[in-house]
Amino acid sequence: MKKSGLGVVLACFAFALVVGLVGCGGSGTSASSPSSSGDASNSSASSSSEGSGEAEYNRAVDLFNEGKYYSAKAAFEKSGYGDWEKRAAACVQPLPESGELYHDANMTSDKMKLIFTVNDESADKGMYISVFTKDNKLVETVFVKGSGSVETWLPGGEYYIKDSAGTEWYGEDEQFGPDGHYETMVFNEVENDRYLTVLEEGIQYAITINGTTGVGQGVDSEAGGWEDRA
Repeated sequence: MKKSGLGVVLACFAFALVVGLVGCGGSGTSASSPSSSGDASNSSASSSSEGSGEAEYNRAVDLFNEGKYYSAKAAFEKSGYGDWEKRAAACVQPLPESGELYHDANMTSDKMKLIFTVNDESADKGMYISVFTKDNKLVETVFVKGSGSVETWLPGGEYYIKDSAGTEWYGEDEQFGPDGHYETMVFNEVENDRYLTVLEEGIQYAITINGTTGVGQGVDSEAGGWEDRA
């Protein structure tokens, strides 16, 4: 770790990307005819299927209203009912612009700056970053669209940092869906807890994803699934 004034330079590598820390019926004509029984049976099955589809569609609407956009999309597709195609397509949300999406009002400070930078050639790709306290309380969430930087301010302390990436955004709850990439950064700074990083007051830090190889100290990452998202 290299200090210069209030700055620290620290490089890390996350999810096989270079990460630098710098510092989701009809009716029949004869009721007695042999064919009428089959028609009635088919009509009943069709009615039952339609009712099931409508129920699934209504469930999808409820999920959408709860902000569970990926789950809603899957339910609309499963229902095959009404305007399900249009509603399923509308579940994919626009990528947010770069910036903080959430910050705990009780976790603000002008003592330590944390900068997140992403270098990515694809403007259609997003990076979602979550910061947690040692007791797993969410402190802030940040989104970087394509390439860009976001500056945040936090009190000094020990933190966990998770990230996810993808091209189809389903909101903060379901992020990039099962097809997204999810990881937890591994800092190996605190004994018995390799995920914690210690950020000191009076020092500026920056996390650079796709940064310059060989700059600062390397940081590993551990891949997880959509169910491991924070």
